[in-house]
Amino acid sequence: MLNSKTQPIVIIALVTAACLIGDSMLYVVLPTHWQDMGLSSLWQIGVILSVNRMIRLPLNPLVSYLYQKISARNGILLALLLAVVTTAGYGIVNNFYIFILLRCFWGLSWTFLRLGAYFTILDHSTDQNRGKCMGLYNGLYRLGSLFGMLFGGILADFFGVEITSFVFAFCSLICIPIVFTYIKKSSKGMVAEQTKQE
Repeated sequence: MLNSKTQPIVIIALVTAACLIGDSMLYVVLPTHWQDMGLSSLWQIGVILSVNRMIRLPLNPLVSYLYQKISARNGILLALLLAVVTTAGYGIVNNFYIFILLRCFWGLSWTFLRLGAYFTILDHSTDQNRGKCMGLYNGLYRLGSLFGMLFGGILADFFGVEITSFVFAFCSLICIPIVFTYIKKSSKGMVAEQTKQE
């Protein structure tokens, strides 16, 4: 049963899952459809799939700072819009360097999602249930990986990468009303809350 404490955690986990399906789809589709996606060599696949992880390292301090200034809602909305753009872009782009740029945008999106979720969990949990809340978040958002990998490969084989990317981008896009409905604009996450307490 959801309550006022766990509801924001569940909502952010499900939004994260919806954003993650495009990224997870790429891990299955790119190695099998790389020529259709405009790549000329297999080594480019490794670079494209790893660049978002490299970009997240320097982005973590920046996004943590930004969460002191913007609400959790705005941070999640920004992440959601970036996820929509990058996922749709996977079906349009046929250039290695633009792919790199899209993956950098996804790295930024993922950083906002991840840190926004962590701050929300810290805000809405106690020492007694924090582990349970973290497990709830991890279990739910990983459904996006399952869905993206399972259905991404199937849809890409039957309908092509472009249609698959657009379908998954739409899955992320329809989460926007959910964010406006369930994530309060006034919530600023852990950093702002700790500052207020001190």
